[in-house]
Amino acid sequence: MKSKRIWAVVMVVALLAVTLTGCGEETKKANNPEGEKTETENKIDDEQYITTTTDEPQAIDPSKSSDVYSSQILNEITEGLARVEVDENGTDVYKPAGAEKWDVSDDGLVWTFHLRDYKWSDGKTVTAKDFEYGIKRTVDPKVASTYAFLLYPIKNAQVCNTGEKPLDELGVKAVDDKTLEITLEGPCAYFEKLLAFKTMYPQRQDLVEKWGDKSGTEAEYTISCGPFKLTEWTHKNQLVLEKNENYWDKDNVKLDKLTYKVATDPTTRANMLSSGQLDMAGITQSEWVEKFKKDENLNYTSRFRATTAYQFYNQEDKLFKNANVRKAFSLAMDREEMVDVLYYGVAAPAYGFVPPDMTIGDKQYREVVEEPLKKLAEENPDPKALLVKGLKELGMDPDPSKVTITMLQSGTDANTRRFAEYDQQVYEKKLGINVEAEYVDWPVFLDRTNKKEYQVAGMAWTGDYNDPMTFLDMWVTGSGMSQVSWSNKEYDELIKKAQNSLDDKERLECFKRAEEILLCDDAVISPTVYMKTSTFKYNYVKGTMSPLFGSGMEFKYAYTQGRGK
Repeated sequence: MKSKRIWAVVMVVALLAVTLTGCGEETKKANNPEGEKTETENKIDDEQYITTTTDEPQAIDPSKSSDVYSSQILNEITEGLARVEVDENGTDVYKPAGAEKWDVSDDGLVWTFHLRDYKWSDGKTVTAKDFEYGIKRTVDPKVASTYAFLLYPIKNAQVCNTGEKPLDELGVKAVDDKTLEITLEGPCAYFEKLLAFKTMYPQRQDLVEKWGDKSGTEAEYTISCGPFKLTEWTHKNQLVLEKNENYWDKDNVKLDKLTYKVATDPTTRANMLSSGQLDMAGITQSEWVEKFKKDENLNYTSRFRATTAYQFYNQEDKLFKNANVRKAFSLAMDREEMVDVLYYGVAAPAYGFVPPDMTIGDKQYREVVEEPLKKLAEENPDPKALLVKGLKELGMDPDPSKVTITMLQSGTDANTRRFAEYDQQVYEKKLGINVEAEYVDWPVFLDRTNKKEYQVAGMAWTGDYNDPMTFLDMWVTGSGMSQVSWSNKEYDELIKKAQNSLDDKERLECFKRAEEILLCDDAVISPTVYMKTSTFKYNYVKGTMSPLFGSGMEFKYAYTQGRGK
């Protein structure tokens, strides 16, 4: 959502399924178009609150957050230069937010943002200096932001992030309190789509320095300039957001309270929805889906999300440093069976990393670029033979039965164990190896994978903006998002070329070859499914927006009407 967001594979569908209510979806009882904001004040409920679900956020800090759960909270409590909304056709649109407008020079290199008058929740004015500080803090190598690479289109961002140049040479400047100027390395086809993302959020230097390492770890160590403010964070239980009365557009915010319950177990979540403890939730278990579909009080939506689940391999490991070993694991997976057995049909087999609905120019990427793993599978019908070949190349015993691996799992609940047990059975059957599983909580999982303390792990990646770059730039050398210890010069050059090109055809060819290197030549990761969502919400929940890209559900315009009737 790490989002770009890293999502625990199983929880993407379930927890954040509530973020999907836009175009291209299957909908039961379209009682109210999503994003509708025409109801008058006297028709809505007197008490305005919505309760939904999440998982425990990593850190609610724009520079340090790398998971979708914290990104969702940051989206609700912060007003960046722009916000992602959904128009009447269900299309993502980037609306001016903290910036009233912006100008771009004729050569596309200099972007000038004119800020509106708006305040932080403590009454202080948001200034261009806050944006300059926030962007520089994310790029600062001392902060070690895993998302700094997203800012590499900005002049000197990459060399500042590696420490080769000082931060004062970064192409970001507060001209005055209301004017922010950003200079790019070169024309960037997708830069406008980054304006709503957390890496571009304003940050308060005085508070960040005052709080130190506590910043973003508790409700009291956060501050808001968005529609809501975080007032309670009971760890592993719930987060409570309340309306920010200092928000510049507060008249369009109807909710007084937005509560996120930390509920990861799918049965618990379904029971909470059934009993009315939740107003909306992602439900994936087939028996519950069928039950809730029959409930006239619930509205059902299902659609693709710009999310791909995948497995990845630690190339510092003595076994997984070999490409043929990694290919064997990738090809051992029966993706069609996985969709039916694990996802109850709420997904599609993935033989590429860039998911459906991702566009480049006026074309859908997956319609013009064949999924590369299909060809690799045709050329290598026996994954076990690839494993044996890899073991020989490593000088190891070529007998697969002598191999034992450990899969690191991001969760301890029954559903996570169900996924792990399925993978164990597949690998043991197809490759003839021994497989163990280790279960840890999400924050521990992130820490372990970042430190390369694992062999095999699984995540899901959700695009932050509508361009294949959001799925492919995370694997360039030095990216803080890569937990695999991989570097490929050709890949880096292709991504750099695509980043600096405005030619759709040229960019398409760069992405096509890069995806082949990533999945086939080097088998860095193994995509498994393109994820869909299965969401139920009570009919009285209105006005939610769900951009295909961005930080998830937009609750700014949400309200309830008819609760209890």
